[in-house]
Amino acid sequence: MPDILQQASTLRKSNKFEEAVELYETAYNDPQVILNNWDIWGYVHSLRKIGQLDKSIELSEKHIIEYPEFPNLKNNLVWAYFDKSIKKFVSNKVSDTEHALERIFVLQGQMEVNDEKSVPCPFCVGVFKVLKAYKKPNFNASKIRYWLDKLDPEKLSKKEQTTVSEDSKERKLASDYENYYSYLATLLYKEKKFQESIEVSEFALANIQKFHYDNNIWFKRRIALCHIELGDLSKGEEILKSLDSGKGEKWFIENDISLIYFEQNDFEKALEYALKAAKNFGDDLMKINLYIHLARIFFKLQKPDEAKVHAELVIAIKQANDSRIDMELQKLITYFKIDISQKFDLRAKKKEAEKIWDNHLFEGQEKLKGTINKILPNGKSGFIKQDNSREAYYFNFSSVKARKQDIQEGKSVKFFLKNSFDKKRNKESKEAIEIVILK
Repeated sequence: MPDILQQASTLRKSNKFEEAVELYETAYNDPQVILNNWDIWGYVHSLRKIGQLDKSIELSEKHIIEYPEFPNLKNNLVWAYFDKSIKKFVSNKVSDTEHALERIFVLQGQMEVNDEKSVPCPFCVGVFKVLKAYKKPNFNASKIRYWLDKLDPEKLSKKEQTTVSEDSKERKLASDYENYYSYLATLLYKEKKFQESIEVSEFALANIQKFHYDNNIWFKRRIALCHIELGDLSKGEEILKSLDSGKGEKWFIENDISLIYFEQNDFEKALEYALKAAKNFGDDLMKINLYIHLARIFFKLQKPDEAKVHAELVIAIKQANDSRIDMELQKLITYFKIDISQKFDLRAKKKEAEKIWDNHLFEGQEKLKGTINKILPNGKSGFIKQDNSREAYYFNFSSVKARKQDIQEGKSVKFFLKNSFDKKRNKESKEAIEIVILK
C-alpha cells in the first residue's frame, strides 16, 4: 500500500475523517496509485462520516459494480442513503425517502432484529416513517399496502422503543411488531377485507405482550366495526359496549355505538350515545362527523332548531381551520338555508351546542352547588360536599372544566350527578360530573 493510503487509513482509524478524506481524494485522483476495495471503502466511509453523503453515494454506487459482493462497501452505501433521506425524515420529501428505501431493499433487504441486537434495521426505520407520512391526513391505502408487503413481521423487533423529551421525560413507544399489525388491521378494513381484518386484529391481541397508544382498544374496535360491516350489528354493539369505559379519550366508541342505533332507527338511543361522545374529551376538528351525525339525529327526532345549531357548529369549526365544505355538510347548508358567507363565532356556537347537550343529558336535573372538600393522594380525584347537605360525591379531575392546578380544596363548584358504583362499599352511588369552578 502506498504511504498516502496507509496514512489515510491511520487517520480514518483515529476518527480524523476530514484529514483522511484529503489524502484519499489525492490518491483516488492520482492515476499512479491503485486503490483496492478496502481503500475505496475507507474513502467513501470517511466521506459519509463528514457528511458528504452525495459524494459517498455516488462513488459507492460506481464501485459497487466493481465489488458487488464486498459487504463493507454495500453497508456503507446503505447507511449513506439512510443518513441522507431517512435519518432526518421530511414528510414533504417522502419520495426521496422511498427512492432510498428501494435501493436499500435491493442492497440489503430487511434485517432480522431481536431484543439483543442494538443496531436497528435501516430499511424498517425508513418504512415506518413512510407509513406514518401516508397515514395522515388521508390514509393512502395503495402506498401503505406497497410498503407493508415488503416487511416480514417475524423479522421485526418486538421490543418497545424509548424516547426522551426535551424536559428529560422518558416515553415508551410501540415496537415495530405492534405498529406493523396496527397498520395492517387498519389497511385491511380500508380495503373492505373485513374478515381478514378481524383475523389480524385477533392475532395481534393474542401475540403482542404489551400495548401502547390504547392499541388493544383499537384492535377490538376494529373487530367490532368489521362485524358491523359484515352485517352482524349485535356482535359489533356487544364489543363496543364492552369498550365504553366512559373515559374522555374514548369518545369515538360512543359515536360508533350511536351509529349502530341510528342504523336501527332507534334515534333516542343514538342521541344518548352521540351526546356522551360530544361531551367527552376530543378535538372539535376530529369530531366534525360526530356533530354532523348529531344534526341528522335531531332532524330525525323532528328537532330542526337543534339540528341547525350543529350544522352551524360544523361550519364554524371548518371556518376556524380553513377546511373545505364537503358534500354532506352542503346538504345541511342547503336544507337549513344557512348563509355561509357570514363568519360564525366558534366559541359562541360551541356554547350553544353544549347547552343543548346538557338539556338532553341532564333533563330535569338541577345543577348543584358545593365545595371541593378533599383531594385524594393520587392527585386525580377527590370529593365534593354539596352545599346545605351532608352528602359528598366522588369526582374525577377529568370531569372538571378547569386546569389541573386550579382544582384545589376549598373551591366552590357547580356540578351534575350521574349514576356510578362504589367498589369499596360494593353498592350503587352518585358521581359528580360536568364540574365548573366558580370564580
